Amino acid sequence: MMPEIDTALSPVERNLALAKIFQAIPLYFAHWEDALIGAAQLDAAFETLVGEALACDNRKDFSLRLMAFLARLNNGHTRFRDLAFQECPPLGMALRPVEDRWTVIASHIPALQPGDVIRSIEDKPVEVWYEELYPYTVGSPQSRTTQFGESNLFFPALLRLFLPHRYTLAFEDAQGRSRTLTVERATLPDDAPAARTAGRWLAEGLAYIKIPSFLDPEGEARALAYVKEFASAARLIVDVRNNHGGSTPAALHRALMDRPYRWWAESSPLNVGVLTYQAQMGQASMFAHSHLLWRTEANMPAPEAYRGAVLILMDRGTYSAAEDFAMPFKDNGRAVLLGEPTGGSTGQPYYYAFDNGLQFGIGAKRVYLPDGGKFEGVGLAPDVHIPLRREDLYAGRDTILAHAVTISGDF
Repeated sequence: MMPEIDTALSPVERNLALAKIFQAIPLYFAHWEDALIGAAQLDAAFETLVGEALACDNRKDFSLRLMAFLARLNNGHTRFRDLAFQECPPLGMALRPVEDRWTVIASHIPALQPGDVIRSIEDKPVEVWYEELYPYTVGSPQSRTTQFGESNLFFPALLRLFLPHRYTLAFEDAQGRSRTLTVERATLPDDAPAARTAGRWLAEGLAYIKIPSFLDPEGEARALAYVKEFASAARLIVDVRNNHGGSTPAALHRALMDRPYRWWAESSPLNVGVLTYQAQMGQASMFAHSHLLWRTEANMPAPEAYRGAVLILMDRGTYSAAEDFAMPFKDNGRAVLLGEPTGGSTGQPYYYAFDNGLQFGIGAKRVYLPDGGKFEGVGLAPDVHIPLRREDLYAGRDTILAHAVTISGDF
């Protein structure tokens, strides 16, 4: 049974959570250069946190304190999670900045449609909500916006935790009219789970594979099956938009690469041997260099790899292992990347889960582009930038996919 959000945590539970986090940060954290707390300031900052967290009289407040503290380390994979938060009723909508305004991109509320602009919630402008909840978000600017107003397989939208079960909103519709409505959250359907990997022919010689997640190994396995099915295609579109990651799809790299390809340049604070990505490729290499940047040699293409042109669709919801997937194609020019900059965080975090549903991760590896360029907190830039537009949301047009269909030739 999922724990309830307003129950109290025992002193033992609270102290153990704090102790485990304080123990883990100096051992595993690899991102001090971006952190808002310096390594030398950790003890003092944590002392303040302990006083505040132990004074919390309910689970929600305690978890939010720890969320805000780990967010100050300013790394997308360093964060606190409370499974009880998943029990908060749904919002009924997903919000994302579109044309510099907070816009509905998905809706379960009949009177609200994708493209509508939310002006205020509970008589408070959405921009103010975002400013107030920003301290609980982590990572790049684009990734933080998805955490605020969009739920995914791992985390509910932050807004879900702060709104009453019955809330009001004011919005602007397609005709520019100002409208208001009241949302009863108890009547809304739960956020739909991610769909399975799917593929289809779009036209003669043009195939499409949508991979919504790498969390379940089946997602990659189904993608590999589609690559074989579409082996005769001259062009293959691979869609990893809103894919929040899971396990690095190394087999999918091998299936699609027709030229040498490189992995991230990596650094880690751990003074132990680190098994690199080459081990996944059957080329085990061990390193034991603490706080040093190292690079792996290029992986050679498999003779049976797909030889047609590849196009990758991505957006700000493309994150973690989905960025692992896209990066080598960006580095060696094997694919054209279309859409928005990605979320900007990857690396295997140190992870700990308590029996009561509290969990946390500490980013234990920092990565860079193979040439040493910055990735963490920045993301991968698309080759063709195609932002969302309100008119496309209203029309139900997928402009990123439509643009990919028009691209032809070898690259």
